[in-house]
Amino acid sequence: MPGLPVATPSPISAELMATTEFYSWEDEYSGEAGTLPELCEKQVVQGFARTFQPVVYLLLSLLGTVGNGLVLLTHTRYRRAHSVTDVCLLHLALSDLLLLLTLPFAVTDTLQGWSPGTAACKALQGLYALNFYSGFLFLTCISVDRYVVIVQVPAACRLRPRARRHGWLTAGLAWLLATLLALPQFIYSQAEQHQDLRLCRVVFPHVVSRVARGATNLVQVVLGFVVPFLVMASCYTAVARTLLAARGAQPHRALRVLLALVLVFVALQLPHSLMVLLDAAELLASWEVSCAQSRRKDLALLVTGGLAYLRCCLNPLLYAFLGQRFRRELWLLASDAGCVGPLEPRCPGCPSPRRRTSLSTYLDVV
Repeated sequence: MPGLPVATPSPISAELMATTEFYSWEDEYSGEAGTLPELCEKQVVQGFARTFQPVVYLLLSLLGTVGNGLVLLTHTRYRRAHSVTDVCLLHLALSDLLLLLTLPFAVTDTLQGWSPGTAACKALQGLYALNFYSGFLFLTCISVDRYVVIVQVPAACRLRPRARRHGWLTAGLAWLLATLLALPQFIYSQAEQHQDLRLCRVVFPHVVSRVARGATNLVQVVLGFVVPFLVMASCYTAVARTLLAARGAQPHRALRVLLALVLVFVALQLPHSLMVLLDAAELLASWEVSCAQSRRKDLALLVTGGLAYLRCCLNPLLYAFLGQRFRRELWLLASDAGCVGPLEPRCPGCPSPRRRTSLSTYLDVV
């Protein structure tokens, strides 16, 4: 019926919102033009989602909230942000934390439906997408800054007096771009009744064509994943050449930390991005998809979406296991809380471990 909204892919999860359970659960009709459509039932997908998402999402939300919260607490208490990397690492932890805080709402939407209304639905879907994209962008900014600092040393020296200001400006621009990418969620999300549940999902107007929706998905995936990945790969290739030519263990430790952050990001995010690209291709090319293929794609989006969330939990672990100062500052935090004894300097002439330092001092960026 013309004028009625139709459920469409979100830019994050394609046909159904699989990285968060603002989930398009309606059964679909398949079949060629001129023939009677065949009802494609999704009870298997729905049952899997109701089991998989509450368990996985709540566990990831708990672990990631604690981990990223500790990163923010130690950085604000014991460090000063003096560079673009410093600022972006703080904002990356904030972005991951806010993204994970949307998961309990997704679980509620899965099990009980959405009760707060359309305004809250728009806000939550928009915040989800905003923090989803900002994580990509902050990692990109970190890689560019490390390239300038390590490879383009003369330029880094000229920019150093204004590095803190540049860092906050960069973070602001990253949040602005992420907001633009999240506009479809802010605009088109709404609470809709489906069978016995009221669900929060992204619903485009009927006048928006299938090709336009596919193009929107494609553009957002390219800007939100492909371009950042290419920038990171280029920057860290140049950084690796420079650090591998340096002497001593400190540059190699810095390279190990940064590469671990990026590799975890790519390994966990790439599968879901590929699924979204596949769905965008189906929309743009108007491919005929069988019911079985549609169900398999939905299940793949759910599982790869869970992997994408796991990235937000692993960043703090990378800080803890690969960053010496983070472990020291975590001990200081426990000492201030009275849980452990004070941390003494490693040598008589060494500075106090309580002295506030930059996150990226001596290239030990985390």
